[in-house]
Amino acid sequence: MTQLALALAPVFIAILTGWGARFTNIVPAVAWGGVNRLAYMILAPVFMFTEIVRADLSFEDVSFAIAGVLSFLAMGVIGFSLLLVARGPTFASAHQGAIRWNTFVILAAAASTFGPEGSALVALLMGPGIPIVNVMTVAVHSRWGEGQNSSLRGVLRSLITNPLLVACVLGLAINLSGVELPPSVMEMLTIIGRGALGVTLMCVGAGMDLKAISAKPGLMAIAATTLLSALAIPSAIWLAGLFG
Repeated sequence: MTQLALALAPVFIAILTGWGARFTNIVPAVAWGGVNRLAYMILAPVFMFTEIVRADLSFEDVSFAIAGVLSFLAMGVIGFSLLLVARGPTFASAHQGAIRWNTFVILAAAASTFGPEGSALVALLMGPGIPIVNVMTVAVHSRWGEGQNSSLRGVLRSLITNPLLVACVLGLAINLSGVELPPSVMEMLTIIGRGALGVTLMCVGAGMDLKAISAKPGLMAIAATTLLSALAIPSAIWLAGLFG
């Protein structure tokens, strides 16, 4: 446990650094939108692409991805337990909060805990994970959300244009095809991707606004969502690995 805590400490320190930079106005609040977009559109996709291209995929890796898919589906089903404490749009928001994850935090935690192999496996897992969670979220919002008119075309468009998903698919295609990119290209992409984890974690910290959260109604739903994410989802993943 101590070893895990030490491995995750840099993740939380980076998040707190982002929060501190925004709170002290070292980096003005207005600037974080551009920084976040840079991380989401360029840095993180490039990082995931290079990790998957370099990954030495094996049967165990494929099994891991399958277990991840089953875990994502289990997360969606478990999320419906939130109907016990929320209804309508509140439930739709709580369900989304329970089954969605922050890709950047997971990538950073995997890299810090398990090294390059861990970040490569997580990047591989994002391939099926992103569309599954997006489809589940849209389905729930279409049924319980307020003023939602999500269409199949809209869902497909959001998936096709998702830079993280595109990076995963392209990286996996190049990996499986056996095509080797020129060393200069890979080095350039590696340099760009190196900034992904630190910048994205600081963006997470900069986006934290505890006062705004506490001032909004529906704290019971928020508490239930947090509890579900912290307990039920890891349990589902653990069971998938135990019996998968």
